[in-house]
Amino acid sequence: MIFVEAVDPDGDGDAHLVLASGQSVTAPGLTVVDVPQALRPRPLPRAGDRVSAAGPVFTGSYGQRQIEAVDVSVAAAPSGQREK
Repeated sequence: MIFVEAVDPDGDGDAHLVLASGQSVTAPGLTVVDVPQALRPRPLPRAGDRVSAAGPVFTGSYGQRQIEAVDVSVAAAPSGQREK
């Protein structure tokens, strides 16, 4: 995981995660995942954590392709490899 939008600007409580990805859903090497409030991991992942998500691909509010998560899994990076 390389970036998390923890504060949802439109107020529906979802989180947006940007993943380094070989799948390249959103852009070359990047995949954005829209995680609904009910699936938000606690705590939210941080840069360096491993995140996997599954769900259909939809067009986001800015025209980008993104995964609308129906399942999310997070594995924390070892403490020495995690960014603060």
